Order: sequence, then structure tokens, then C-alpha cells
Amino acid sequence: MAHPLHEAAHEIVSVALVISWTLALTAPHKNQCRVAWGEGVILILGAVPWEMSAVLDEVGEQETGILHNIPYTRGKLYGMPVIVALTGVSKTNTGMVTGALITAFNPTHVVFSGTGARVKPEIKAGYVFIIESTTFHDTGNLTEHGMEIGPVIGPTPHVRREARFEPDPALFDLAKQVAATYVPSEPIRVDGLTYNTVVSPGTIVTGDLFSVNQWKYEEIHSKFRTDLFAMETAALGQVCSFMEIPWIAFRGGSDLMQAGDATDDYKKYGPIAARQAALFTLSFLKALSETP
Repeated sequence: MAHPLHEAAHEIVSVALVISWTLALTAPHKNQCRVAWGEGVILILGAVPWEMSAVLDEVGEQETGILHNIPYTRGKLYGMPVIVALTGVSKTNTGMVTGALITAFNPTHVVFSGTGARVKPEIKAGYVFIIESTTFHDTGNLTEHGMEIGPVIGPTPHVRREARFEPDPALFDLAKQVAATYVPSEPIRVDGLTYNTVVSPGTIVTGDLFSVNQWKYEEIHSKFRTDLFAMETAALGQVCSFMEIPWIAFRGGSDLMQAGDATDDYKKYGPIAARQAALFTLSFLKALSETP
């Protein structure tokens, strides 16, 4: 027969184990987040650090966290709870980060601010576009006559979607209203010129190419007739559209698209474009905060 003290000790140990297991399962992990944090949170994304620096300068009550190895900052901007993070470069990174953060924080809106190579020479460095349509330039079949753009297949079985995405109409209309009265807070100074940015609706193509050869350069010009060329926006649009989250993207024109290595020009014009896009993004977010 077991001694009563032994039985009591066994029960105490069992209870302690249950408590410790419960605490271990419910304690915050560096790759977990509190889904219920804030209400009406806005997810603000950029691809690289200089695209978000001006935004982060305005965010108060900052706290940092890590979700699945994705660093993020949460805080308040114009009274609104926000999550600010970097997607990194490329379609896969953008889809991964956007999907993970939407799942974790359930934002009411997703706002992207960044840059894109200028396809048309009349677009000056630092001009900002409210993206009204985005598509992939490298999805489909590569034939002897160029790209045949195909649909997005899956993940729903037997469902194909056009590889073209448009922002939320209400956000797009608000952005156009902001642009109509927007007065830049600082001019652009580059290449011996001083001028103000111009903000207007425009299009952008997305793909996993940073620099292109002559053939691809000519195809982008002739087939897509787009304003900007970058690596994230259509992926963001695809994820947000599929997950039914309203989204909008703003892109500043950086280097002038050309055949050959674009690295040096991007380093020169990228920060200018990123700052102008971010400054307009802040004006948009302020207007959003004042919208009933």
C-alpha cells in the first residue's frame, strides 16, 4: 500500500508538470506574436531599409519583435496602430512576409511604399506613382516571340486568376484626393537640377529581375507599356487580393531602366525615390487616419 505522503508528493509533481507544460505552451516565443494587439492595425511595408526610414521616423511608442525570423516594428502613427516591416527583395520574399504578417496581425489595410525603375524617360527621378494596376512580366511561357503571360494557378484547385492586380478602390480614390492637394515638404536635388515631385496614378510590372538585357528591355517597353519596373508589387497584390485585405502601393521612380547593370544608378537614385514615396505615403496615412 502506498504511503499517503508518497501519494501527495506524486500529485504535487503531476500538478507542477501540468503547470510548467501550460506555461511553456502559452509563453511568448520570439517567433510568436500577440494576434490581438491593437485594433484596426495598418500594415506598412517596404522592400529595403531606406524605403521605410522616413516612415519609422514618425512612428511613436515603438516596440520591436520578430515573427518567423521577420523583424517588425509596432507603434502608433497619427493615432493609428501600425506594424512596419521590410519584405526584402523578390516576389517570394514579398509573398512570404506579407502573408505571415497578415495572418499574425489581421490588419485592416496594407500599405506599401517603395521604388521602381523608370521605364519612360519623361519620368523624372523621385516622381511618385499611386499604383493603379500591377502585373507579372515573367509568369507564363517564354517563347521565340517573347513572353506569353499566363494566369496564376492555385492554390485553390482548378482555379486560375489573371496575373494582374488592382488596389482597393476606396484607398485608391483617397490617394488621388491626397495627391490633388499634395505640396511636397522638400524639393528633389539631383544631377544639377532642383524640382518638386509629381504624384499621379500609374502602372508597374513585377518580376525577379533587377537588371535586364536588350531583348527584355525592348519587351518591357513594347508589350507592357508600363511606368515602373520592380520586384514586389504584384506579389503583394496577389497575396492581399487572395486574403481579401485592402491594399495600396506607392512607388517613386529611381534609376532609368536600361539594358545592362543598373546597380550604380539604383544606388544614386534609389534613396531619392524612396524618400519621396515615403513622404507621400505619410500624407496618405494622415488622411486615412482622419477618414471616418
